Amino acid sequence: MSEEYATNPDGLVVSDGTWTYKIPTVDTIPKQFNVELLNSGFHKKRVLSSKASGEPPLLLAASVHCATREAIRAARKELHCSGSGSSPSHFDLEVPAIMPVVKELCGLDNVEKYLKSLLSTK
Repeated sequence: MSEEYATNPDGLVVSDGTWTYKIPTVDTIPKQFNVELLNSGFHKKRVLSSKASGEPPLLLAASVHCATREAIRAARKELHCSGSGSSPSHFDLEVPAIMPVVKELCGLDNVEKYLKSLLSTK
């Protein structure tokens, strides 16, 4: 789901900032890149008559969003936080789900609140 990070022999990331990081471009793909395309629309190994070009990425993106929602729900249940007076299982998660919003929905937006929750469970 993400690109490979270039590292030096010591295992440190070579591109550790915006100045040294370069996005992948046409120059970074292999010189010889072999691709085989199907000539016909019918192929017995296709998944549910799909050409497998649009549905898998869409379903993958939806599965990540659903997994994030379930992780937030579990964290809210564990920390007994509900936010805005609703139950721990009811919340809105916008797309894209950025980390500060996920932390806030989990109840981890405030370190003091998190530490108090740890003390209250003991």
